[in-house]
Amino acid sequence: MKKYNTTGLTGLFRLIAVITGILFLTLLFIRCTSQETVPGEKLLGIVFNYEKSEVVLTVISKGCTGKADFSFSVKGHVVTVVRNKKDECKAMPEAVQFTYSLKEAGLDASKEYTIGNTFMANPNLAAIP
Repeated sequence: MKKYNTTGLTGLFRLIAVITGILFLTLLFIRCTSQETVPGEKLLGIVFNYEKSEVVLTVISKGCTGKADFSFSVKGHVVTVVRNKKDECKAMPEAVQFTYSLKEAGLDASKEYTIGNTFMANPNLAAIP
């Protein structure tokens, strides 16, 4: 019976396994340390009113949230509401509304938009990061 030399293949398979393991761990580390894929503030609601040319945001406040704490990021047809200042107060979370003109929000009433934020119905859960 003829014997074949398999030591070269065994070493190659080990090398491939080590490289695959390193690549997997690197991708896992990147995924675990990257931020959430959906940027922006968790919203309870957003209403666009064409007749009044305004946008009404419903967000969570723990006592220290103001209208100036938010901005609108418009990239193409995607609008994302961004909280610029974190609410550090300790009050019970509650829903608050802020009204912005379409001009303040940087929106054009004649265009179609998609909202880039996530939405929550429960204000108590929306306050959890």
